Order: sequence, then C-alpha cells, then structure tokens
Amino acid sequence: MASAKTLPVVVNPLVACAAFEDDLEKVLKGRHVTFEESSWTRLHSLGLLVPIKANRTGSSEADQFYLRLEFQYYPEWPPSAQFVNPATKVYSGGNDLYWLPKIEGTDEIRTHENYQGHGQVVCSSVTLEFYKVLHDVKEHHVWKHPSQNFASTINQIEWALSSPHYSGRFRELPA
Repeated sequence: MASAKTLPVVVNPLVACAAFEDDLEKVLKGRHVTFEESSWTRLHSLGLLVPIKANRTGSSEADQFYLRLEFQYYPEWPPSAQFVNPATKVYSGGNDLYWLPKIEGTDEIRTHENYQGHGQVVCSSVTLEFYKVLHDVKEHHVWKHPSQNFASTINQIEWALSSPHYSGRFRELPA
C-alpha cells in the first residue's frame, strides 16, 4: 500500500496484470469509449501509451504528447507516468525535451526534465516517480486504490495540460 516517504515495491506481475485489466475496463467505460476508440496503444501486458493533447494559452493549435504508463507496481502504487518520444516510446533526457510539456505554477502537479538526478518526474501523488524520489506528501493525497485507479493519473495530467499551468514544451523543436 502506498505511503509517504516509502520506496515503492514491485507487485506480483499476476496481481498487477489483473488489477490493470480490471481497471482498464472501468476507465474506458467511464470515458464512454472502447479501447479502439481511445487511440491508446498497448505496449505490453503492463504498459500503455496514451496520446494527450495540450492547449497553450494564446495558441490556436493543440500540442500533442505521449504518456507512457507502466503498471509493475500497480495497484498498490500509482502507475509510472513518463512523457515519451512517440517514435522510440521512451524518454532519453536532453534528446527528447521536445516531447516533455512544461507544467508549473501549481502545487498539484509539475514536470521536471531531471529531478535531482532521477530523470523525468511528473511530480504528482498519482504517479509512481513521485514516490520513488521520496517526495513529501500529505496523507490525504497518498494514492489509495481502489478508490483511485489510473484514470486519476490521466485526469490529473489532462487537467494540467488544458490549464494555464501548461506553458509549452521544454524545447520548441525536436532534436
């Protein structure tokens, strides 16, 4: 079970897979779409690629990002959440800054290109990396499954990318 200032522990893959599959059905139903209609891509049994559009204040065109969710610690901990290059499906630091959105100015969520040497961190209590860096968190914000599932992760990120807290990409042109 997730808790503040505790390193996450990998979950039995059978448990993680069963929880992910069960919640995938619930999340899709809550979004009123089938998997095919969602435009999500399965990367493997515990991985999902979710395209997300971002709306920058003053811009008429949406920016496209790709969120890679991994469920090896799920459901005890939230999914790993990383913005990735859609061609490689990974984030390789300085080379992929174009694929990382700048989210700042809120206590709820922020993106870091390299948080204290740990690499990319989507800093929010609904992402695994937040706990892996032993971030401080109030008890009422700690991940609690089943009252929360990975929809909480996607919803938090979508909210941030459609708010004034999104200010563009870390790099304006691809490397």
